Amino acid sequence: MTTEPRTYEAPAIVTHVARYMPAERTGVIKGDIILAFGTLSPAEVIENREAMAGLKRHDWLLIQRGTVVFKLAFGEGLEGCLMEAHARVEVDLPLGVDYPTWWGGVQSGGAMVLIPDKISRLWALLPSLLYVRFRNWMMFTATSLVWLTAYSVEGPVTLIIAYLITVAVAALGGPSMLRDASEKQGYIGRGHYAIASYRDAAALEMVTEERLNPHKIKKAAEAAAQQQQAESAAA
Repeated sequence: MTTEPRTYEAPAIVTHVARYMPAERTGVIKGDIILAFGTLSPAEVIENREAMAGLKRHDWLLIQRGTVVFKLAFGEGLEGCLMEAHARVEVDLPLGVDYPTWWGGVQSGGAMVLIPDKISRLWALLPSLLYVRFRNWMMFTATSLVWLTAYSVEGPVTLIIAYLITVAVAALGGPSMLRDASEKQGYIGRGHYAIASYRDAAALEMVTEERLNPHKIKKAAEAAAQQQQAESAAA
């Protein structure tokens, strides 16, 4: 993937997101660096929050989370989100990429799943891998049991028939089936994303969990405190 370096002189950093507020449902989290608010610059928004009144649900925020740069739909807005000016950042933006769109869901423990709005037909040919990739453990278990039962009871021919049926289920069910299964597993909708690649989507899932998981947040705080103590002792 070809990228282009881009410098953002005065982005905004999210310092707090209130629970159960529109900003949380939109999908922003503490630590996000917002590089653009649709056609608005971060400086315009920080100076006057009312400037966002002209943004629509489908307008995109350009965000850096960890090392991943992605787009997030403005959705329900950013009420309940506190921001402040951040130092200049330099990022590499993909060139000539038609960003695929994704549904995002988050569990109470911080785990995140991203499901594309369109799934390649190749994924349907490997339904078990499809379900593992998108954390659909119920369908993975059901598919594995169907294959195992078909082979052990009836033999290879029945296994082939069972495989074709599970491929049809994956192809016809598509993203809506995966989203429904994710919601049944406790994932709550947290925004609509545009992400350049599957690799970036996986990286975004990981960094989001690191920032939302209470246990990992505690460990990061303890590590930061220990580093600060070591620096103070050295000084």
